Amino acid sequence: MDLRNIVLARLEKAVAEHSPMPFPQDMEDEDELDVFGLDSLAFMGLLTGIEKDVGFIPRAILEGDLYPETFGELVSAYEKAG
Repeated sequence: MDLRNIVLARLEKAVAEHSPMPFPQDMEDEDELDVFGLDSLAFMGLLTGIEKDVGFIPRAILEGDLYPETFGELVSAYEKAG
């Protein structure tokens, strides 16, 4: 499974567990993450879920230098850090 699909699967799971919003059938890079209403705890859960699959959380996110606002930014953070 490629990185994009890992992030997508973990995001879908986080939304199902923490948001009343339906998950879209297709996610585009420019789709904003805040529409799902994930709070900081749910977002951290998303990151730790991705970490289980890929082995890390990007340093820029952990240190607060980057807070991904779109799906594409989240995937890109992992691609750049990997």
